Amino acid sequence: MPRQGLTTETVVAAAALLAEEIGCENLTLHKLANRLNIKTASLYTHISGIEQLYVLLSDLALKQLGTAMMDAVKGKERSEAIRAMSVAYLDYAKQNPEMYRMIMKVPHSCSEQLVSAGKNVKAILLELLSQYTEDQTKIIYFSRYYHSILHGYISLEQAGFFDDSISVDESLLIIIESFIEQLENTSLT
Repeated sequence: MPRQGLTTETVVAAAALLAEEIGCENLTLHKLANRLNIKTASLYTHISGIEQLYVLLSDLALKQLGTAMMDAVKGKERSEAIRAMSVAYLDYAKQNPEMYRMIMKVPHSCSEQLVSAGKNVKAILLELLSQYTEDQTKIIYFSRYYHSILHGYISLEQAGFFDDSISVDESLLIIIESFIEQLENTSLT
């Protein structure tokens, strides 16, 4: 019988907090059970194992990132929305570095749940890019360009490649401005 008050959602939420504290690669069911003050075997009432926990963590991270992006773009269009979404994306990755790492596992997942959640997040960007062009090929190119900018920047920052002599956040915003300028120069078709 499941422990009263313990649900799959509370297990995943606890795992997310623990992953942020100790790192995804150090997350084990034993450590999670200790955090929840239960026996490891009790976790199997809520999850089938560590692989399912990773899927659920990735799904949670995608939903959190998607919500942050949607909240950021609400009521905004075009360049204003892209700037706001970029800041939200960067803030999410900075505040939740381990959960962000879980998102990066999605393309290698066989989970339909994760692929669907990933497409939902990507749809936010694709909708914004469609305000600049109807050419689906250009939308895909700009989507890849945008993700390369953000993920590359986040990865380099997390790895410690940037010094503090110039604002890291301000640098990214300048790069996003260049991206927006390129979008603005894209002819509507």
